[in-house]
Amino acid sequence: MPKAEKGTPKDIANRMKAKGLQKLKFYCQMCAKQCRDENGFKCHMTSDSHLRQMKIFRDNAGGMMDSFSKEFEVGYMETLRRRHGTQRMNANNVYQEVIQDKHHVHMNSTKWASLSDFVQYLGKKGLCVVEETERGWYVTYIERDPALLARQDALKKKTDADRREERLAGERRETLRLEAARALDRAGCAVERKASEI
Repeated sequence: MPKAEKGTPKDIANRMKAKGLQKLKFYCQMCAKQCRDENGFKCHMTSDSHLRQMKIFRDNAGGMMDSFSKEFEVGYMETLRRRHGTQRMNANNVYQEVIQDKHHVHMNSTKWASLSDFVQYLGKKGLCVVEETERGWYVTYIERDPALLARQDALKKKTDADRREERLAGERRETLRLEAARALDRAGCAVERKASEI
């Protein structure tokens, strides 16, 4: 069956269908191929290219699964860090943002069976603060950027130094005032205070 000619309504409809997100169950992670329906997916599963990819996967299943898992973790953490920073966020909402990218790594190709397992993994690894509520899992990103941490540390040191300097200046002023008062007492003089003419 020939392809629809460019610009025809059928071609426009086909391109619109291909542009958006498709059903997850018709996606092959090994081949990075999205099929539109069950028939297309079945045809893809029997194709030579898919069978070659599955042979490669069979030879190194653990390594491939680890690489997909690492890619998914990096994508999730990047989304969490860039869009939400250190805000407390619902893990499912962050996941929905991750899967909006058409070329994301699908969770069913990783070592985690569910989002809950993945979130618990993030908590155990110390990448996020994780808490379970009646509304679901919540994650808070833990900032580990060395440049940002160095800036925050320098700012903290500067504010501590400023406070210490203010305290020392106040103590010096108080000491000078007390010494002046003692000197006047020893001299037997009284300090006259005159109002200015302003």
